Amino acid sequence: MLGLLLMETTNLDRFVSDRFFDVASGTFPLRHDFFLDVVMHRWAKYLVILIGVMVLVTCLISLCTASLRQWRRLLVFLTLALGLAPAAVSTLKAGSSRYCPYDLAAYGGHAPHLGFFETAAAPLELGHCFPGGHASTGFCLLAFYFAGYVLRRPRLACAGLWTGILAGLLLGAARVAEGAHFLSHNLWTGLVCWTVIVLLYAAILGPCERLHPASQSSENDSACRPLELEAQRPAVSGARNPRLATLDAEL
Repeated sequence: MLGLLLMETTNLDRFVSDRFFDVASGTFPLRHDFFLDVVMHRWAKYLVILIGVMVLVTCLISLCTASLRQWRRLLVFLTLALGLAPAAVSTLKAGSSRYCPYDLAAYGGHAPHLGFFETAAAPLELGHCFPGGHASTGFCLLAFYFAGYVLRRPRLACAGLWTGILAGLLLGAARVAEGAHFLSHNLWTGLVCWTVIVLLYAAILGPCERLHPASQSSENDSACRPLELEAQRPAVSGARNPRLATLDAEL
């Protein structure tokens, strides 16, 4: 966060956006580019929405399907993370005074450039352009990093981490090229999404965290065993694990 606040005192945003601005025409030539506007903006958003809907449907099915019951807490976490992280960004954006680059006078628009703590003076309306909304479509996929972590699957965790980071940066970069956002807008989006997901992880998956070190008692190990291992135990013993019963009761 400190680094982003310090970035506000530099010209890095302007330097990056200047690379996509055509001085002669006074416009961002890529603003209506088919690939950026349709593929990277609309189709990418629809794809992530589809992923979220699939997770939500699976979560609802787990309410009445015994084979999915042990995954219910994880599915609740993923459903909320994929929905609430972008929602938090949209909420902040709705109350933001800051303008998009193509609205600024420096880039052929009408509005002044506002600092992080500045507000628009009357009669100008709010800019509604901070933080970057579309980047949250990618950054919300960071939720799958935590899914891999709690399941003790390093490859899934690594894939979730890099997919979320790269998707957020790439989708955000597409909007920068269109003149719709500054670089810092998207970096703030990443921070907001990460914070929301971490809080959801602590609230929902915290009781099912990874195993304690082997030096601790087996009782503590059982209480904090990952969902994957909890799911396997009934199949071995033929009895329902009391920990799963407790988790189901809580949900």
